[in-house]
Amino acid sequence: MDIIVLAAILSTLFAIYANIPYIQTILNGKTKPHQFSWLIILILNFVIFVSQYLEGGRASILVAFVSLVGSVIIVILSFKKGVRNTSSIDKLLFISALVLIGLWVVTRSNELAIWLTVVITFPALGMTFLKVKNDPKSEDPKAWVYITIAYAFSCITLIGVPFGILYVGPIAGLLFDGLLVAYIYYMLKQYRSKKAKT
Repeated sequence: MDIIVLAAILSTLFAIYANIPYIQTILNGKTKPHQFSWLIILILNFVIFVSQYLEGGRASILVAFVSLVGSVIIVILSFKKGVRNTSSIDKLLFISALVLIGLWVVTRSNELAIWLTVVITFPALGMTFLKVKNDPKSEDPKAWVYITIAYAFSCITLIGVPFGILYVGPIAGLLFDGLLVAYIYYMLKQYRSKKAKT
C-alpha cells in the first residue's frame, strides 16, 4: 500500500476517532464545548476545507472534512450542553470569521482564505485555552491527541506535493492542536497537584 494512501486512511480514522469520544463526553456532560468558539471553528473548518479543495487538496483534506462534519455536530450539541458565555473577544472573532468569508468571496483567493483561517483560528482556540484554564476537566485530552495525530498523518499525505499553500492547514492544525494537548495535560497536572495538597 502506498504511504500516501495509508497516511490518508490513518488521518481520516484518527479524525473520526477524535470526534466520537469528544461527542460522547459532551453527551455525558463531561465536556462542555464553548458554543461561540465552536461556531467560529465551524465557519473556519468550512472555509479551510472548501478553499483547500479548490486549491487541489485531496488526501490532505480528509481530516478537514471530518473536522467540518464533527464541528457541525458539536455546534448543534453546544446549544444544549455547551458553555454560552460570550465575551467581546468572542464577538470580535465571530465578526472576523464573517469578514474572512466576505474577503474570500470578493477576492476569490483560496490562498488568502487559508491564511486568514490560520490567523483567526489561533485566537478562537484561545477561548478553549481559557476554558481549560478555568476548568481543566472541561476538555477531554484524548480527543485532542487523536486529532493532532490525524493532522500529522495529513502532513504525510503531502509527500511529493511541492511545498506551498496546501501545507498550511495540516501544519497549523498539528501545531495548534498539539499546543492545546500540552496545555490540557499541564493544567490537569496542576489541578491534581492542588487537589492532592488539600
